[in-house]
Amino acid sequence: FVPFIHSHYIYHAFSVTGERRTMEPFEIQILGCGSALPTTRHNASSQVVKIGNKQFMVDCGEGTQLQLRRQHVHFSFINHIFISHLHGDHCFGLIGLISTFALLGRTAPLHIYADHNLEAVMKPQIEFFCNGMKYPLFFHSIDATKHQVIYEDNTITVESLPLKHRMPCCGFLFREKPKQRHLIGDMVNFYNIPTYMRQTIK
Repeated sequence: FVPFIHSHYIYHAFSVTGERRTMEPFEIQILGCGSALPTTRHNASSQVVKIGNKQFMVDCGEGTQLQLRRQHVHFSFINHIFISHLHGDHCFGLIGLISTFALLGRTAPLHIYADHNLEAVMKPQIEFFCNGMKYPLFFHSIDATKHQVIYEDNTITVESLPLKHRMPCCGFLFREKPKQRHLIGDMVNFYNIPTYMRQTIK
């Protein structure tokens, strides 16, 4: 009898909760989409993914921070940068951006997700050019051969997707987590749903 009652409540979930969920606003802003040689028409690769009030950067080619200025992207909202692979046109802009963050007085942590070799390459540059910067910088190693979750918060996950290239390379899948549904009080009373079942229906 209990399983039947349980399935009955789940079957009427839409009636009780209304809309299943609403997605956060999602936008991709292309800062650059050029190949290895930048041109006057195409900057090196970089994109900003906006999900709700969060911003994530994917790749940081040369000239990225100029494009941030031109497209009116707020520097301070970028806390996570994902680097697909270690060809220069995807990461030459990093040291300049890191330095600019320091000059702007940034205090919030910055997280960079990339092949483990990037940290070894960047550390001497940071120590030389950004000595004394006031914000913490964290490098997170990615295994580009594996499909795995590399970032997670309370609303989204970011997964690495292995890609074929001349060197280890991955794409990134931004996935919004399902939200709990909101119960409609009148319908809860109409179906006489006991308190202990309400969280399950959500």
